[in-house]
Amino acid sequence: MVFPLLILLMVSILELGLVFKELLTLSFTARDAARVGSLAGNDPDADCDIIQSIVAAFGPADLDGVDIRIFKASEATGNPVLGSVNTWSLNPGGDPVTCNPIDWSISETWPSTSRQVTVGATTELDIIGVSLDTTHTWVTGLPPWRGTIGVSRTALQRLEPEAFE
Repeated sequence: MVFPLLILLMVSILELGLVFKELLTLSFTARDAARVGSLAGNDPDADCDIIQSIVAAFGPADLDGVDIRIFKASEATGNPVLGSVNTWSLNPGGDPVTCNPIDWSISETWPSTSRQVTVGATTELDIIGVSLDTTHTWVTGLPPWRGTIGVSRTALQRLEPEAFE
């Protein structure tokens, strides 16, 4: 009578541990990518540098199903500013190592060259956000752990100043 409850408890610990591991991986990767984006500033290849740091953390094989959003964050709320979000999704069979539009579906509304990296009396540095969204498939498929669950993490970082007014 106790054995089924013990098995359920063990499976629950396993499943929740795997989700927690995925959340930690996404958190670390998003923070690292935001730091890379902060240092890249308004370089034309800034988004590609961010993507490369994410590929390095995940590994090319594990990037399927991960949606990447690079956005300008609001100073007050940290939420994406409307019309300032770049979305990257790896195409099926695409090579994640390249930033080639053939391999990626890219929706760009915040070009990296338009990012504010000059500090002045009337200007502030932009805040860059990196959000990683994916789905976690439960491993065992036992009754409480069937299907998938959405997993998402976001990191924000102020751009590094390149010039002062």
